[in-house]
Amino acid sequence: MWNRRSRSGPTLYEARVSAGLSAALWRARRAPGHRGRTATPLDAGADRLVVLSDMHRGKRDRADDFRRCESAYLNALTHYDRERYTLALLGDVEELWQNRVDSVISSYEDAYFAEASFHADGRLIRFWGNHDEEWASPAAVRNELGPVHPGAPLEVRESLLLDVRLGERSLGSIFLVHGHQGTGMSDGLAFLARFTVRFVWKPIQHLTSVSRNTPSTNRKVREKHHRAMRRWAEGHENLLLITGHTHRPVFASVAIVDELERRLGLDMEEIRSRAEDQVFWDEIVSNCTDRGWLGDEAPCGPPRDDEPPAPNLFNSGCCCFRDGRITGIELADGQIRLVLWGGEIPEGRRVLARADLEAVYQRMSPAGETVGQEPR
Repeated sequence: MWNRRSRSGPTLYEARVSAGLSAALWRARRAPGHRGRTATPLDAGADRLVVLSDMHRGKRDRADDFRRCESAYLNALTHYDRERYTLALLGDVEELWQNRVDSVISSYEDAYFAEASFHADGRLIRFWGNHDEEWASPAAVRNELGPVHPGAPLEVRESLLLDVRLGERSLGSIFLVHGHQGTGMSDGLAFLARFTVRFVWKPIQHLTSVSRNTPSTNRKVREKHHRAMRRWAEGHENLLLITGHTHRPVFASVAIVDELERRLGLDMEEIRSRAEDQVFWDEIVSNCTDRGWLGDEAPCGPPRDDEPPAPNLFNSGCCCFRDGRITGIELADGQIRLVLWGGEIPEGRRVLARADLEAVYQRMSPAGETVGQEPR
């Protein structure tokens, strides 16, 4: 029912996601300091921004998906602090569907201390997602996060609109948002989902150590959601959408995990039969990255047999992969990069895919048009 498509319009699911993202964009444009069409400037050549999301920090029990990734995360933050990046935490930092805030903060003091260094220097941007939507309340932020981020008051926002500039020209806009908007249980019915996770799923996870973070555990749902977000972004001129939520990295609208699947040579019947096997897919990701199938030698991502879609959608992946690695999106030196941290990677970091921002916006523009106008 919810995936039915009319002859001339989107599916009902796509319409709901579109409405949720459009509402978030409307609120971002009217946030303090934006004043309608005016967005926060980002100098593509001089500024440095890293986007990390979906840590799902718990209290170091068997239901905590972040504990394996803590080392890679701290190494990444040390690097980005030294290189003077602004750190954007794109939601679901804490797993508050399962845990009390105080138990999470006391379990990861090193991580909060590292993030506080960015905040003290004015280089931390925090967003709330569906699993830490408590931070939509400024009072909750002040009372719970204020003590671990001393100094200027910490703001946790739903979304942020950036005006990407190269010199005096505006290339287009970047819209940063967690990405759960309009998805029912993760948005309008989040209170019911939170109850189910805390009192039904968590006891099961304690016994089995099986991860349940969705839509990362359901490929069909993830692909449907990526498609809905991409189609929404394509409807906005020169707008690049960066999200989290699905836990799987997307670069220039190409779902990296799904693209790598095509190169494994596995029997398609086996792939279909194990579509919901989380361990199976995490091993595929590790296998492909270890072989270097994505890297600097493939500057725009893995090769494709067909024409790739318009590059409007990017997803930072997550910081709770089962093998202890994390992924993120970097915006620096005029480029956008998908990066991997952790494991046996030399220097701790690998660039999985990269592209010049100006070239990305050129691909978004209709044939014959040039970038350089004000974003809508």
